[in-house]
Amino acid sequence: MMSDYQITTEEVYGGFDLVIKGVKHQVTLFIQDKAQATMIGERIITIAKQQNIDINSAAAIFNQGMGMFAQDKIPN
Repeated sequence: MMSDYQITTEEVYGGFDLVIKGVKHQVTLFIQDKAQATMIGERIITIAKQQNIDINSAAAIFNQGMGMFAQDKIPN
């Protein structure tokens, strides 16, 4: 299931870039804990496959579900 995607991390200032590469799309997210990179990547890939959407959309759904963008801070 995860074989269609490649999950890598790259060290950057203050943390790591989590890069998920697919055949057509790629998404990069900033994370602080490298130990969670695989788990986060697998969750995003699972969302993409379950909902039949691209990896960028799945990353946005994952971020909202994890409270990365609090609804009360997003302007209407």
